[in-house]
Amino acid sequence: MKKPQLFGKALLGIGVVSLSLGSISCKQEAKPVDPKEVAEEENEARFNTAKNAEEIAETLVDVSEFDLTQRELGKLAQVNGVNSEVKALGKMMETYHDESYKDLTGLSKTRNISVPTAITEDGQKEYEDLKKVAPKNFDRDYLREVLKDHKNAIDEFSKEAQKTADVEVKAFLERKVTSLTEHHKATEALAIKLNIK
Repeated sequence: MKKPQLFGKALLGIGVVSLSLGSISCKQEAKPVDPKEVAEEENEARFNTAKNAEEIAETLVDVSEFDLTQRELGKLAQVNGVNSEVKALGKMMETYHDESYKDLTGLSKTRNISVPTAITEDGQKEYEDLKKVAPKNFDRDYLREVLKDHKNAIDEFSKEAQKTADVEVKAFLERKVTSLTEHHKATEALAIKLNIK
């Protein structure tokens, strides 16, 4: 008589566990994760005691977000651009920002800093918005976006270069600002040439 009761209780226990696991797995829907958020969370966990190290990590995350976005916008300009010089600018942006991202990942690895590995949600939104632009307005909108993004990046990365005590990060940011300033001037000259304000 005791064996059937024991068997029944065991079966009931297995059933309860199965139902609770099933309900837990049904409630957990896969939500897309922003690569920037993942990198920032990993860095916060690593650098919760070192303020300077966390600031460097935040800066490198921001630079990688910028590079990944500009690389993808450059690819889009090569496809959707109307003017051949806009397409050429897009190619130059893709090439430069891809190389810059590779340099940045090397620098971040030596400091055990996580950076986004794919375009972030903000970058994807910027890309999607530009992708929707009518062909006759694409060159204008792309050049305006590049000018705005590069100006903001130059300002932000210049300030970060002045603040950081890390010699390698400082040198990286200073080189970055020099290159972005050249990009900004080239884009500005092209916008003037194409009568885009």
